[in-house]
Amino acid sequence: MPVSGELYYSYDISLPDILQAGRPNTVSLTVRHRGSVVTPDSATFSLYPNGSQTAVIDAQAATITAEGVSTYTIGASTLDPTASGRDYGAGWMETWAVTIDGVVYTKNRPAAMSIRPIEPTVSDQDMLDEHSDLLALAPSGTTNLEKYRASAWGDILRRWIREGGCLWNIGNPGLFFECERELALAKFFMDIAKNDGNEGYQQAYEHHRREYGAKWKAIAAQYDRDQDGRLDDPDSVEAGPTIVHRGVSVPYRPRYRHGRRRVVIL
Repeated sequence: MPVSGELYYSYDISLPDILQAGRPNTVSLTVRHRGSVVTPDSATFSLYPNGSQTAVIDAQAATITAEGVSTYTIGASTLDPTASGRDYGAGWMETWAVTIDGVVYTKNRPAAMSIRPIEPTVSDQDMLDEHSDLLALAPSGTTNLEKYRASAWGDILRRWIREGGCLWNIGNPGLFFECERELALAKFFMDIAKNDGNEGYQQAYEHHRREYGAKWKAIAAQYDRDQDGRLDDPDSVEAGPTIVHRGVSVPYRPRYRHGRRRVVIL
């Protein structure tokens, strides 16, 4: 319940948008109430680059789809890294103003601009390669494993951000592959264990959950910080993010691999 007691809505803004430079990007906002999508009467979209107080898109009308989702297509010229003040990186902000039953609700969504936004790397086949009978075990009517993969991907990205990482400059999305696969499998077995009660499913859930934890600790990243579309150093890897507590200096510790050059972070 909201503190004010006012009727409240939820918004699908659990992750920042990573906008790809140099091409149109269609962004969206979904409003829900008690599990159902709420169709706004109207909506507008604004976009502010790199912490600027001046919008490059200012309260332009959004499109409301038949499913009730508000969408807006950001033009390629707006996402031009050569234009003044439109730099790669975080600090961009989307602002949606949706009107529902005559009341305007304004919501912000953090964003960043990248030359190559990362995408999920795990497919249904990658999960089936580990357990070929997953679809046979799945709840009736299940034809794919998308919901488990999507849930795992969202959890991993939120954890990466929470522990001090950023998403826009990752040059090798494969760094998340094993974590994403193991967490998706854990979510699958947790789902069917709840409905079936089979001890084997519970054990499979616990196994993949442990594997996810182990794979997370072993993450080694490669970056494209200068956003030239190439890895900064293809022969080196760096440790995943570490939590930095306010007022405490925590050194960044590179992760080394046998036979690879040492990375020094200044």
